[in-house]
Amino acid sequence: MRPDPFPHPGDDAQEPESAAPPAGPQPPAEADAEQQGLFLCLPAGSLDTDQFAQSGPAADMPPDPLLATIIDAVMGEDGKGLAGCSDDQLIGIIAAVRRLESRAAWYLISAVAEFTARNNDEGGAAAEFAADQLAHELHLTTASAAAQMDYASTVKDRLPATFAALHAGTIHPVHVKIIAEETGILSAKDAAAADAVLAAAAGSLTFGKLGAAARRLVLELDPDSAERRKQAARQDAHVRPFREPSGNAGMIARELPPDEVLASMQHVEQRALDLRAAGIPGTLPELRVRAYLDLLQERDTRRDPAGPDDTAEPGGLRDGDGGPSSGSGPSADAGPSLAALVNITVPWSAVTGQSGTPADVAGFGLVHAADARDLLAAAARDPRTRWCVTALHPDGTAAAHGCVTGRHPPPRTSAGTGPDPPRPRDWIGRLGITVTPIARGTCGHDHAEPGYRPSRKLQHLIQVRNARCTAPGCGRAAARCDLDHTVPWDQGGLTCECDLAPLCRHHHRCKQAEGWRLEQPEPGVLVWRTPVGRTYATTPTRYPM
Repeated sequence: MRPDPFPHPGDDAQEPESAAPPAGPQPPAEADAEQQGLFLCLPAGSLDTDQFAQSGPAADMPPDPLLATIIDAVMGEDGKGLAGCSDDQLIGIIAAVRRLESRAAWYLISAVAEFTARNNDEGGAAAEFAADQLAHELHLTTASAAAQMDYASTVKDRLPATFAALHAGTIHPVHVKIIAEETGILSAKDAAAADAVLAAAAGSLTFGKLGAAARRLVLELDPDSAERRKQAARQDAHVRPFREPSGNAGMIARELPPDEVLASMQHVEQRALDLRAAGIPGTLPELRVRAYLDLLQERDTRRDPAGPDDTAEPGGLRDGDGGPSSGSGPSADAGPSLAALVNITVPWSAVTGQSGTPADVAGFGLVHAADARDLLAAAARDPRTRWCVTALHPDGTAAAHGCVTGRHPPPRTSAGTGPDPPRPRDWIGRLGITVTPIARGTCGHDHAEPGYRPSRKLQHLIQVRNARCTAPGCGRAAARCDLDHTVPWDQGGLTCECDLAPLCRHHHRCKQAEGWRLEQPEPGVLVWRTPVGRTYATTPTRYPM
């Protein structure tokens, strides 16, 4: 009879005598000791790649750990085993991996739904800020984490047939997303009816065909759902700019009344035809773009068709002591006027044309260096612009900062033949900007203030040091955040660089919730501790050099 591999310890957790090592010298453990661990025995023939053929047994295998192990063994290190597979077998492996993808999505949805349910059961701050815990760990925004939690609960609770099909690997996660979105407008009863039908059909349909079938079924179950969906979506009507992948820009207006959109488009079309009749060059699509921009900026290209002066340097800047010409010709103020009331962060080397380092426009994204110079030229035309200069440490973090308002020419660019661009300190001196050092590492409280509310100067130092909300993953600009005392002011916290940091209103409240803890061990370094004890740190902003 084989000995028990896990002998029960004696009284008081003493090992049985049989477990004691024999007396005398022992052989080296490394030489003869059996390897320990968890071993998995695969069924005979399981590594035969023929099983992945269309008629092979793997075609019907559930997406469980055994299937994953077999695929891993067949593929081998770096996927080299795939070279020995036929096309039929490769298609079988791809199909099997796709089923595993569905099972992995099921794991994730199940875990997120359980996390959501636990925190909802506790209520209060636990429920309100549960998404923040998930966001910190997964490097998501709070809104994205909250959306994942809502989605997981919806699929698990409202769509049991779809959820089971995902576990079985018969439908893809995208199928689940389509079913959840299309049935979201239905009552629980109608959603259950749609769930049973769509879960059974989804596995044999493309994503597009499933969407069409789902919309048709939803209208059959609830004919009024289309109008409710339209009215609900209208609450999200908005206009916003965005960055195109090409580096150009776009504007989008969503969820607008159809009649007003058609009337507006007709207005753009008529203006484009008027521009062509006035002799403005360009194709009709190009003139529609010009008409669209004219109407938005209340200008008329027909009255000023010349455009910017051809002698302008790249970026709209001209030769001379710094920027736009002081002449009285039409080119002096050519181009749009843009009040820099949003942050446009431009590296000095890009300003002067010495590098192509991109600039960053708050709420928009990166722009090419030449486009950045155009933005600076536009900002120089508007007296409301505030010029902020930030000196950087070698690692790209803020070292010193200063500001001035009004119309000021940006530094001239490097044209290759003319005079060199000014040195940063010379240009800053001409503008009359005084730069103030920003505390780093240790704080000498040089800029500490006696009151609760920091001055504009101290606000700028903090907002430049940390340009975004200092919660992990939050992208809200510091200018639109609260400046929070990490140690509350009424508990001895200082109105100083070492105890102030930008927090959006949501994360300001999160920091104050039960179980959450926030520390600032050095200026600009924020360490968050969540109710479950996990810690996450954020550091000062690193700017492009």
